[in-house]
Amino acid sequence: MRSARRLQRHDVQGVVARVVAKLSREATINHYVNPLISSTQLSEALHATRDASWVAVDDDQIVGHLYGALLENDDYGRGIWIGPDGCSFDDIDILAELYAQAGSHWISEGARDHYVWTLDEPSSTQPWLELGFARMHQRGVIALDRDFSHELRDGYSIRIGGAHEIDLAVELDHQLDEFQKLGPSFSMGANRSSRRADLLDTLEDPEVHHYIVEWAHEGVAQCLTFPLPDIRGSFPRTLHLSAVTVATAHRERGIATAMVDRALSDARTQGFDFCETNWRVTNRRASSHWRHYGFTPTYVRLHRTIASS
Repeated sequence: MRSARRLQRHDVQGVVARVVAKLSREATINHYVNPLISSTQLSEALHATRDASWVAVDDDQIVGHLYGALLENDDYGRGIWIGPDGCSFDDIDILAELYAQAGSHWISEGARDHYVWTLDEPSSTQPWLELGFARMHQRGVIALDRDFSHELRDGYSIRIGGAHEIDLAVELDHQLDEFQKLGPSFSMGANRSSRRADLLDTLEDPEVHHYIVEWAHEGVAQCLTFPLPDIRGSFPRTLHLSAVTVATAHRERGIATAMVDRALSDARTQGFDFCETNWRVTNRRASSHWRHYGFTPTYVRLHRTIASS
């Protein structure tokens, strides 16, 4: 008889084997997915999170598992985050049993927003969609083995900024935020009260590069890059690209493409092999731009909010 229960010590190696097999399968579907994983580190992590992990068992065989990290931040509040190694299931009914058990616990802990990073292909996404989740953010990857040679138009120039440019960074970030509030994204719920402090912390990080495009001695575009920390499914020596913003009056002039070209060309010189970025799936302009630029979708972030009434 099949049932879902908390992870026990003797389940750990079975879950590790499932995760290793899952990542290997995903890498055959999308070659921008890194299948390599430390079984030892994963085993240690599972032992440390047994109280927050669930398994589905059928005749003493593990047929699924689910783990979600309870995190709290200013932008997303108190929520559950499930990574590519945080779940496996043989069919949707197994996932439903696991989610029923884990979700009830998460809700009792006050976590009503649930996020899942999963491979963007139907067998991975459809079961979650049938449980009420929706597509939220796309992750894309590009290899840095190509030519990045787009130039800015006459009158524009690019330079490196930093923490001393915090006012400009906040202003351009605000413009991006205002654009995201428009339809069809309607991104209105994020708490931005600590955004200035967060940006300042980011710009003060010596590993962060802040690129600024100028027109008539005024900053009109920016982006940030930094080395991507080790995350499941991503390759070593991967750069993360974020906060790409062009002021409204200067859009449709190839500024973003030329600015990102400069950033990725620098990254290749510094020894990076790949770059990742994320975009809202409802931001059709961004989705079209990044795909056209050459980013290949890998994972998608799904989201569900459990209503309080």
